[in-house]
Amino acid sequence: MAIDLNGRVCLITGAAQGIGAGLARGFAHRGARVVATDVEAPQHAEAELNLAYDVRDATRAGEVVEETVRRCGRLDAFVANAGVMTRQSWDAISPGDWRDLLQLNLDGAWHGAQAAARAMKQGGGKIVFVSSVEIVMGVADHCHYDAGKAALVGLTRSLARALGKDGVRVNCVLPGAVQTEGEAQFFPDQESLARTLCERQCLPHRLTPDGIEPVFAFLCSSESDCITGQIICADHGLVHW
Repeated sequence: MAIDLNGRVCLITGAAQGIGAGLARGFAHRGARVVATDVEAPQHAEAELNLAYDVRDATRAGEVVEETVRRCGRLDAFVANAGVMTRQSWDAISPGDWRDLLQLNLDGAWHGAQAAARAMKQGGGKIVFVSSVEIVMGVADHCHYDAGKAALVGLTRSLARALGKDGVRVNCVLPGAVQTEGEAQFFPDQESLARTLCERQCLPHRLTPDGIEPVFAFLCSSESDCITGQIICADHGLVHW
């Protein structure tokens, strides 16, 4: 059976490109009422709402959730996808660099999830965080990035305990090397990167936003109602979690 999101109101951050754009498209095709957000409002024709939302702004998190509930009637799923990846040597990371990255990748996910959870307490819902396989691998020039992504694992497990009694499920996905616009900026030689990854992965082909979308769709659907507090690695077998 195809994963069904028919009628579910799904709020996705960082939806202008990459994984988030793939989720917005895929969820809409599964019948979801998609609320797509990014720093500047995305332009997804399939979405019911396209909203501007800087996830670093805790006040804006509440406003976006309130607008979603007001215009769509409820909130069924929240995917905290927004984030940034910055490559810096450990000894070049200033206190400001550290704080800026965690403010977006960790604090931003928390502000959105907290606002979403408050809206879901009366009827249940799904919260999905987006971490990274890098927390298993460790990457030398990603100390601040990997620290923030690892923190999302602890947040997932704690929040799942806190919200279970309210029928809210909280899970986390560890994507592998997903072929996105952002990746192409860091690795312009995509052919060389593909060869390296395919040698390391169990499945020797590239992972795309459309290819990983069903994992998120499952976690936002009723088919995953028995799953909470879990970390799901979706990476074509790059690491073993």
